[in-house]
Amino acid sequence: LHHKPFYSNKMKNNSKSGSDSKMELENLKEFYSGCIFDYSAVATRPGSDGFWFDFMADCGDGFNSSYQIARMLAQKNICVNGRDTKTKMCLPRGEFLVIGGDLAYPDPTRESYEKRFFRTFEDAMPPPPSFRRSNIATQKPDLQPIGWKQCSQDNKGFEGYKGPSTFIIPGNHDWYDGLATFTRFILCRNWLGGWLMPQERSYFALKLPQGWWLFGMDLALYGDIDINQYKFFADVAKHQVAPSDAVIIVTHEPHWVTDFEHKTKVDDLSEENIRELMNTHLRGKVRARIAGDLHHYTRHVPVARSHQRSRNLKRSISFDGKSPKHKHSDQSDTLFEPFVEENKPELIVSGGGGAFLHGTHTFSKHIKVGENQNEYTRTCAFPSEKISHRIAWLNMWHFRWRNWRLDIVWAAFYLALVYSLFPLCGIYADYESFNPSHNPILLPIWSIKKVFSLMWRIIIFERVSLIFCSITVILCLMLQAGETKMRPVARFSWGLCLAFAHITAALICLIFVQSVAEWVVENGVVNVSPENGSPPVGSTDGINLASSLYNEYSTHFSHIFTNFTEVNPNKLIYQLSGTTLSGVQSFPYLRQSWKWIKNIPLLTTTMGIFDLPGSITQNHHDICSILCSDGTECLTMHDPAKYNSIGRTTFAPYIAAIALYFIFIAVPIAGGISGTWLALSMNVFSIQADLGFSSLQLQHWKNYLKLHVKENGDLEIFAIGLNRVPTRWIKDPQWSSRKENDSGIPSWAWKKPSKWKALDERLKKYMPVIIDGVRIQKRRISPLSPTNNPK
Repeated sequence: LHHKPFYSNKMKNNSKSGSDSKMELENLKEFYSGCIFDYSAVATRPGSDGFWFDFMADCGDGFNSSYQIARMLAQKNICVNGRDTKTKMCLPRGEFLVIGGDLAYPDPTRESYEKRFFRTFEDAMPPPPSFRRSNIATQKPDLQPIGWKQCSQDNKGFEGYKGPSTFIIPGNHDWYDGLATFTRFILCRNWLGGWLMPQERSYFALKLPQGWWLFGMDLALYGDIDINQYKFFADVAKHQVAPSDAVIIVTHEPHWVTDFEHKTKVDDLSEENIRELMNTHLRGKVRARIAGDLHHYTRHVPVARSHQRSRNLKRSISFDGKSPKHKHSDQSDTLFEPFVEENKPELIVSGGGGAFLHGTHTFSKHIKVGENQNEYTRTCAFPSEKISHRIAWLNMWHFRWRNWRLDIVWAAFYLALVYSLFPLCGIYADYESFNPSHNPILLPIWSIKKVFSLMWRIIIFERVSLIFCSITVILCLMLQAGETKMRPVARFSWGLCLAFAHITAALICLIFVQSVAEWVVENGVVNVSPENGSPPVGSTDGINLASSLYNEYSTHFSHIFTNFTEVNPNKLIYQLSGTTLSGVQSFPYLRQSWKWIKNIPLLTTTMGIFDLPGSITQNHHDICSILCSDGTECLTMHDPAKYNSIGRTTFAPYIAAIALYFIFIAVPIAGGISGTWLALSMNVFSIQADLGFSSLQLQHWKNYLKLHVKENGDLEIFAIGLNRVPTRWIKDPQWSSRKENDSGIPSWAWKKPSKWKALDERLKKYMPVIIDGVRIQKRRISPLSPTNNPK
C-alpha cells in the first residue's frame, strides 16, 4: 500500500528531456516497487517486424484444454491457419504473457493452483533446475537462476533479461480466499514454468515500444480498482504517458458486457474509478480494453454516429490474418487528432484459456457502454452465434450423463416429494372405472386429473411432501432471481414452470409404479396371500416369483454345480501333475467347503430378498387392507389413526423396495426436465448462460491473443482459436529435458520445450486458426491542411 504521494523533481518542468524522463521512470519504479516494468528498449527479434506479447485468461480447469493453450504459448513460433484455412502464417512467442485471472477452478486452494495451473505450464515449458515449490522469493526477479546460463545481460537488470516473463492479475475466483493463495504462489514465487514472474503486486504497468502502455488492473470482488491503484496509475499517466502515447487496459471482468446484460442503472455502473481515470488522466489515450471471465471470444467496436461518419475518421482496421505485414500509407504528412469523443477503445473479451465454454448467442450483439451510454456493436464471436445456439440444445440429452452425480440428488428429492402419498390404494381400479375400454387417448386425461388431485391432497393433508414441494418452488425461483433480462412476472413464471414440471413428473412416476403394483395383482403376475384367506377381488391365482426362480434353477442349472463338486480329486491330481502340488492338494477342501455352503439356503434366501415384485405387491396389499378397512376411501387421503397402526416391518420394506423402481424411472426424467429447461432458457429467453454451459463441461472452442506493436506504431491483435482440443497425449520423443538442463540451456531456448504432444495432432480439427484480427492506430489521424500545417 502506498500512502504517500509520488513527488517528482521535474513536476514543475513542462518540457522534460529524454534523460529526465528516464530518471523519472526509475524513480517511479523505485517508489512503486514491483509494479512498473520497461519493455520499450527490448531489441526487436530478426524478422518479427516489431514487438510481440501474448494474452490469455481463465485457465486452470481441465488438463487437456489448459495444457494445449500453455503448450501453444510456449513454442518459439506457432504456425496457424488463416480464416480461409488455405494460408498459413507463423507467429513468434511473445516477450511476455499477460494472464487475465481465474487461475484455478473452482476455489483458489494450494492443490488446485499446483495441479490445475502450475503443473500444466511446467509441462509446457519447465522451470529452472533450482526451482523449489516451497521457496518464498524475497528478492524478485530471479534473473540468473542456478542451472541456466546466459539468461540476462550483465548490468542491465530486468531490461537485460532474454527469456519470456508473465504478468498476472487475479480474477474473482482468485479472490475467494482473500487473495491469500494468489499472494503466496504468484507474488512470492519466481517462476511459472519457464516464464519469469517479476511482479510484486496484483497490478502493474508495462511500458511498451512505440509509445504503447499496458495497465493490468485488479478489480477484486468489487468491480473496480481501489484508491491505491488509482493513485498508482494516475502517477504513471501523469509522469510517464506522453500526450501521443496509447494505453491498453487489462481487467478480469468485462463490465461493458455484464453491466448491460444485467440492465444496471447508469448511476450504479461498475468501474467508477476506472472511468474517472479514463476521463481525466488517460483521456483519449485508451485504445483497447481486454478482459476474460467470459469463456469465449468477442470484440465490440463503437458505432459511428452520423456526424462522425462525415468526418471519415478511421478507428481501426480489421483484416483476415493472411499475413502479419500490411502496407500503410505514408503518415509523415499527418498529425494526431485532438482528444475528441471518437477516441473510444476496442472492447475485447478473450477468456478461452482452458475453462468450460461460455456461449455467445445469449449475450446482446449491440450494447451501450459507460455513463454516456456509447453504442457498441459486436463484430466477431467465437464460437459463432449459430454454433453456440446449437451447443445449447445439447443440454436436453447431455445434461444428465455429464452431471451424473446429481442422480443422488434427484433420487432423494423426488422420493421426498411423494413420500407422504405412499401407497395409492385403488389407483388401478380408479383407472379401470375411468377408462374401462383402455382407450389410449383417455390415459393422459386421467393422468392430468390424478396429478391435480394429488397436488390438492398434498396442499391440504400431507406435511412431508408439502415441505419438499415448497423447497422445490423456492429453489427454482432462486435460480431465476438474478436473471434481470426478463421482467419480474416472466422471471417468476418461468421459475414456477420448472418447479411445476418436477413436481408433476414425480407424481406421474408415483402413479405409474403404484398402478403397476396393483395391475400385477389384478392380472395374476405375482401371488398375494391375503390375511383373511381369500384372494383380492378380481384377482387370479398368481405366482411366487422367488419360488419360481428357485424351481427353474433346480430343474435346469443345479446339476452343473453338482457335477462340479463330484470331480474325483485323485484323477484331478493325475491330470494336473505338472502344476503346483499345494494347489492340487487343496482341492478336496474346496469341494468340501462347497458342499457345506450348499446346505445353507443361501440361494433361496437371496431370491426371496430380491423378489421385489412379490414383496411390493404383498406389502401393498397388506397396507391397503388396513387403510381401506370398513370401506374407508383411501385414495385421496389416509386416515391418520389407521396409517399410524401400520407396522414398521411392513412399511419400511415396502418403501425400500418400491423406491428402487420409482428412482429408476424418476432420475432420467428429472435430468431431462432440467436439461430441457436450461436449453429453452438459453435459446428462447437468452438467460442461464453460466449454468447452462457449465453443465455441458465443454473443453473445446478455446482462444487466446497475440498482440503485435509494429514499428510504425500500430497495434495488431490476432485472436487464435481452437475448434477442438486434443484429448489423447503421448510423451514427445524430441523432448530431451535432462540433456538440455545438463548443458545449462534455458527451457525457453529449447526446440521442443513441451513434454507432451497430441497423439493425433496433425488432424485438421486440432489446428489453431486465426478467428479475428484487428489493427488499431495509436490515434485517429487526418491529413495536414494548409491551415494547421506547422512551419
